[in-house]
Amino acid sequence: MKNIVLILLLLVFPYFVISQNDKFTDEIVILHVNDIHGRIDQFPTLSAMVNEIRAKHKNVILVSAGDMFSGNPIIDRYSEKGFPIIDLMNDLNFDLSTIGNHEFDFGTQVLAKRIKEAKFPFIVANMQPKIEDFPKLEPYKIYKFGKAKIAILGITQVLPIGIPDTRPENCQDFIFTQGIEKTKEYKWLSKKTNALIALSHMGVYNDSLLATQMPEVLAIIGGHSHTLLLKPLIVNGVSIVQTGYYLKNLGVLTIKLNGKKIVSVSDTLLLLKNYSEKDSLVAKKVAHYNNNNEFKEIVGFLDSPLNGLNELGGFMADAALKAAKTDFAFQNSGGIRVLGLPAGPITNKQIYELDPFANEIMVCKMTATQIRELITYGYIKEKKADMISSGLNSIIYLNNDKSIDKIELKLPNGDAIDENIVYATAINSYVVSSYKFSKTGSVVRTGITTTDAIFRLMSTIKGVNYSGIESAKTITK
Repeated sequence: MKNIVLILLLLVFPYFVISQNDKFTDEIVILHVNDIHGRIDQFPTLSAMVNEIRAKHKNVILVSAGDMFSGNPIIDRYSEKGFPIIDLMNDLNFDLSTIGNHEFDFGTQVLAKRIKEAKFPFIVANMQPKIEDFPKLEPYKIYKFGKAKIAILGITQVLPIGIPDTRPENCQDFIFTQGIEKTKEYKWLSKKTNALIALSHMGVYNDSLLATQMPEVLAIIGGHSHTLLLKPLIVNGVSIVQTGYYLKNLGVLTIKLNGKKIVSVSDTLLLLKNYSEKDSLVAKKVAHYNNNNEFKEIVGFLDSPLNGLNELGGFMADAALKAAKTDFAFQNSGGIRVLGLPAGPITNKQIYELDPFANEIMVCKMTATQIRELITYGYIKEKKADMISSGLNSIIYLNNDKSIDKIELKLPNGDAIDENIVYATAINSYVVSSYKFSKTGSVVRTGITTTDAIFRLMSTIKGVNYSGIESAKTITK
């Protein structure tokens, strides 16, 4: 559901060192994380790190740029979905969060309950509830530190179709506006305060567009695109920062002031695995949540590992094809949430981590032209070959400007598919409702989730080898 951008060079920074030569009278430290996706194992380390920084510096804020949910079955399949992550964030005394697209995954009522349980406010400017019993969310929050005031404005991600990147039915109780245009309405905050900070879940590309159009923003604390920015990305004088994903890093955004005048803005990433201290009380709670025998059940075995999007996606698409008994099946790359599965016994927890969304498998009747529409939309959305298939292979030929020249559709034996046949095609409900492509006739519901299909496949296979599979690829001419 997003284009993951990874910068592979990893630097180790000292933990928050201030030069004695800096000429400033005060500083504000904003500790930031994004796209935790339920990964709670690092919370004891994060807590110890945050406590150390708070002990050394008086003006500290801890914020999240969204997507706390979806990615860890310990959190997502808890009796009160998502509650453990809110509970732990309360223990760490988070000060603020915006809402990510995956906060909607459990539906309106669950989101409302989690917001009410949080001891920190959620802020979002470009989302308005249409129902009366949803908690009132402020668009921004102002903090005062000595002579200085900063405003933090929350922005959630909204697709061009007008909703966040989740199941459309989960968004029907809200009205959304595009984040960049909405932020412009709060330009006045930059004049009422010494600094306007955007707490954004729009992704680094849209954050860059925001910076281009609105230099009044001092810094953008970002999320959604899972981008690891080892140093701030400076666009039009605006500092854009992001920590990657899965709570691997803690961002330290430092604003130094001389009176009310901003002297400097900097950001440092602290690698959590390099920090040896842990909060014992938080560790005890994490262990309690992790002690769930339900997720230790072995559901099958793999003779060889599955690595990368094509191998994992091919495996998931095969599961959908066999469960729905169709000609072809597609799996979108954004729905693949792990980097690989090892050879050997596989637990149900590993399958839930691979596919945390449990979308329903839908059967669409599609011609070759319509299949190309689907593949084209996915490529434009993710800026790469997105739709991984079973039953056929797709080859996207690109022009030098990276636009699509043509798409070849071939059967596993190398023959081109028949352009005149209407094929039964299995596609998950998220793609069916969120991607733009045409279909022939009505879409048929199967009542089978993508996760159930994987469990069915795991129970029947005795061995599997997807090494080197490439059912979707791009070629630049």
